[in-house]
Amino acid sequence: MPSVVTTTGRVENDRKLRLIRAYRASGDQRAIRKLFEEHGRILNHIVRRYSGSSNESYEDLLQVGYVGLVKAVNGYKIDSSAKFSSYAYSMIDGEIRHHFRDTALVKRPRWARSLYAKVTEATNRLTAELGRPPVVEEIAHEVNVTPAGVLELMKLFLDTNVASLDGERENENGVDVAAIRNIQYEPFALPLEDKIQLDEALQTLSEIQRQVVYLFFYKDLSQTEIGQMLDLSQRKVSRIIVSATKSLRGVLTFKE
Repeated sequence: MPSVVTTTGRVENDRKLRLIRAYRASGDQRAIRKLFEEHGRILNHIVRRYSGSSNESYEDLLQVGYVGLVKAVNGYKIDSSAKFSSYAYSMIDGEIRHHFRDTALVKRPRWARSLYAKVTEATNRLTAELGRPPVVEEIAHEVNVTPAGVLELMKLFLDTNVASLDGERENENGVDVAAIRNIQYEPFALPLEDKIQLDEALQTLSEIQRQVVYLFFYKDLSQTEIGQMLDLSQRKVSRIIVSATKSLRGVLTFKE
């Protein structure tokens, strides 16, 4: 009996491999739709488990789960000994876990979470190297952010009552976002103050624009893949990208 089960599982995985090859070779939409359909139960199971224990809506987490499934289709090694379904489960689960880590329990801007992680890592490393807690100037030099900027960032995270960073780029808790700047610019990298401005500009877009921009520019999905996930035509996705980038250009004022 076990041999029958093993044979059935191998045949099923081989069929999925054919679908993956078809999609990778020519972007076969029937193949990717079939893979989505066949893994709907796995996707729904994981999403329902997380949505039931968090404040995130089922629909929002479903979109995150779809990103994990697309990554599984694109990243699965054809010669792997692991079944594709197992790999897909791991990728979907991992993408949702990453989403929760990224958004954190208290909502803070993406740039702030990223920079705070760098400051924390630098603080731990310097403490081990120096045998004492580093001073602000030492941390600032390590992460290439002005000492004043490091202090403002710490205020942002140590205050549990963080408000929105709108208006005068200073929140009601007295965090001066404009003070968070690089000490010196790095080649081929967007200055920190421009990253902050970009993150704030993204908040002016509509929900669907933010979703599409996030999937296209941050998750590197194709317009067709985004259309499949959001139930939109490729042409509609293209128009949303054009309108969103036009809106961003109208808001952003990066210095030459």
